[in-house]
Amino acid sequence: MLRHIFFPIHVKLRKTLLVSLLLITLIFGFSTSLTGQLMTPRLLAGDPVQCSWCGHKGKIRRFLSQLSANNSMEQPIDDFMTKTETNSLTHVGIVGGGLAGLSTAFHLLQRQPTLDITILDVTSGPGEGGASSVAGGLLHPLSPRGKLVYMGLEGLASTNRLIQVARQFAPECVLREDLYRVALDEKQRDTLRGTAEALPHLTKWIDDTNKEAPKEWESLNLSEERVLGALKMHNGCKVIHVPSYLSGLWDACQSTGSGSKAWVQDQTLSETSTSEWKSRLSGFDCVVFSGGAGMFQSSVLGNDNELPIQLVRGQSIEMTVSSNQLKNALLGGKYVSPMLEPDKILVGATHEFREEPLSQSDVVKELKDRSYAFCSTLWDHGSIDRITSGSRVQSQRGRYGRLPIIGRIKCPHHSNSWIFTGLSSRGILYHGIYGDALSGSILGQDNVDRLRHLDVEWWKK
Repeated sequence: MLRHIFFPIHVKLRKTLLVSLLLITLIFGFSTSLTGQLMTPRLLAGDPVQCSWCGHKGKIRRFLSQLSANNSMEQPIDDFMTKTETNSLTHVGIVGGGLAGLSTAFHLLQRQPTLDITILDVTSGPGEGGASSVAGGLLHPLSPRGKLVYMGLEGLASTNRLIQVARQFAPECVLREDLYRVALDEKQRDTLRGTAEALPHLTKWIDDTNKEAPKEWESLNLSEERVLGALKMHNGCKVIHVPSYLSGLWDACQSTGSGSKAWVQDQTLSETSTSEWKSRLSGFDCVVFSGGAGMFQSSVLGNDNELPIQLVRGQSIEMTVSSNQLKNALLGGKYVSPMLEPDKILVGATHEFREEPLSQSDVVKELKDRSYAFCSTLWDHGSIDRITSGSRVQSQRGRYGRLPIIGRIKCPHHSNSWIFTGLSSRGILYHGIYGDALSGSILGQDNVDRLRHLDVEWWKK
């Protein structure tokens, strides 16, 4: 009788147990599949691809990030990011003292204050040569269409931390706390208005109907018949006097840690042979090549490194203006940027890919044609002082735009060689965050997830 009473219950219980066991097996298999098969750089880099099972984007990405954070078996993402033997790393040589080189030096010292750092450069001090010394210094994270560039906010925050440090030694390095992108047609106006709505913490739309701050629009002194409004970029966006900033950052390096710091000038760096390079770099445990365009106009890196880059020449015009003329930083095809001297303005820049530079008259014509619509008063009443020129290293465009090239490289001059180049026109924005990432890799303190998120391997593919 008992068998007849309990057997049906036993059957139901058995089915319940089987179903539960099946569910547990499926859940375990699903988790294993996620950790073992979906842990791809694309997902961890924050690319909003859809999960092939459920179609969700953000939840899967966050879930994978949490799994990765708890995974004690992380592996380096590539050979060029393998860890350095930090026990023997005491003296680092950095070839090139521009934005890339000084960012790397500062972040290395932050991570390991006992390091000895030597900068090898063709100039006698920071900000005295190269593209960094003639840059417009416009710090913001937006594309010409008003969209956030890849890692734009992170780069903005990183650069502002460096500026705060440099400002202690060179307070004059910050020229303005805001800058403006102008709209010259209705399409641009609508686009930039949309940016102001999407990023209210960072931007603000202003025009001649602005009732909250009418004097702000008047103070821009724009060519009102052509300009339909302007997107103000602030709250971290700045205009930097790059030579002063670099000088302040190098002073910060010198005051950090207990190791020695030296700036060694050598105007023959571009003419040095391989055997001479080996001898010159033999005293360093690690070498970082961050010399910008000069490295690719000579044999500094040897002949075995074919990188996805091209050289771009940029020429700009320094002008003198009167006290009641244009004093703000404006972007609108070309840029107009204030300089350290109160009556000076920089207009730039050309983008030249030819071996022969544009003539001075051609430079003036191009820059005037591309900026007259929003700063006619400058051209009508200002005077040209001189034309500056510098060459930048521009990386190829990838899935996230143009990103810097960082990582370990094979170089005939030194067995532990690294590179940081390809900053191009986003040097101010990207030099901080990528210099930090590179220093972590050099010292073996890299975070694999963060490196994937920065897409540091794009140039190896």
